[in-house]
Amino acid sequence: MKISKISIKNYRSLRGVTTDAASFNVFVGQNNHGKTNLFEAVEWFYSGKGEISEIRHVDAGSAEVEVEIEFSGVKESIERITHQDNQTKLRNVLGDADTMRVKRASAAPKDRLLFHPSSGQWKKQPTGTDSAFNNCIPRFEFVEATKNLKDVSAYKKNTPIEQMLGAVIAEIIAKDPAYGAFHNAFDAFFQAPGSGVRRTLNDLSERVRGHLALQFPDCAQVAFKIVEPTIDEFLKNYETRVNDGVETRAEDKGDGMQRALMLAIIKTHADFRREDALGREFIFFLDEAELHLHPTAQRQLKQALLDLTASVDQVFITTHSPVLIADDHSKQRIFRVEKVERDTEVHPVTGTGKHDVVYNLLGGSPGDLL
Repeated sequence: MKISKISIKNYRSLRGVTTDAASFNVFVGQNNHGKTNLFEAVEWFYSGKGEISEIRHVDAGSAEVEVEIEFSGVKESIERITHQDNQTKLRNVLGDADTMRVKRASAAPKDRLLFHPSSGQWKKQPTGTDSAFNNCIPRFEFVEATKNLKDVSAYKKNTPIEQMLGAVIAEIIAKDPAYGAFHNAFDAFFQAPGSGVRRTLNDLSERVRGHLALQFPDCAQVAFKIVEPTIDEFLKNYETRVNDGVETRAEDKGDGMQRALMLAIIKTHADFRREDALGREFIFFLDEAELHLHPTAQRQLKQALLDLTASVDQVFITTHSPVLIADDHSKQRIFRVEKVERDTEVHPVTGTGKHDVVYNLLGGSPGDLL
């Protein structure tokens, strides 16, 4: 399943925008013209999170904020839903259609609405199908321009590294006989009555108890215990190192290397989650994808992103770089994003229109080109 069309009403500067989508979509335009707003609108479609008064277009009054997405390739995705009843519920709505229209609106931001082709009406998705529906539509991966390597490589709750390492390594360690041996050695070193550490801790705790008993005579014991670290605590101390001729921590590499490594981790994370989701598709939204990358690395990035679309994934990027749009590709579609007064407009770029876009990305004047 892929996105075939995005329609947005009254989301920030997007008063009324509708755009078709290809496998590889590039949005170009000047700063503060609404490129990121487009991506954040799709994020709102997926999550429903956000204060409506803050995301509603400044001139919209009390009009609803709406984000509608049309998905294609629906039949194949429905087949992947394991629960037969949920398959039936969605087919009862969609019939034989291979497209599906879904929207979220500010009137009920927690609900997603499905368009019923037979009645021509919008209705809440069938009761009890939330999980199935979420497993049917593509997974959403949004990489904001402000996201950095630490956001994805630190072992913290819900980071890509934590999701990849946590459950997998915990299961491996728990089953490994060497971990059992470590557990016994830890007890012998820190807990056994005859260990030097245990004797020292007991001596210190008895001294503390003696001082405490002067104030609280009923205190019979104070015990100091060293608790065995959990597997998570071991992993929190790991670090990422990169050897590109000189081995250092990843955080000590240049911005370009860090950005490229971050995107590589996110791609690996997608592969990892896909294996757990029966081949489910991903859509990647990358804001300023070329950030910190040399033009040579930008070309390599574009090829890597195009390779993603060769299977089942879909890519949307914003850019200020002519490198990412200079080469034509059958799966590529370019959009110009510009703000007219306070409204953002999105127009496909075709034919010789790309020459003008490249010229403006290179500076927009003969002096800049020279």
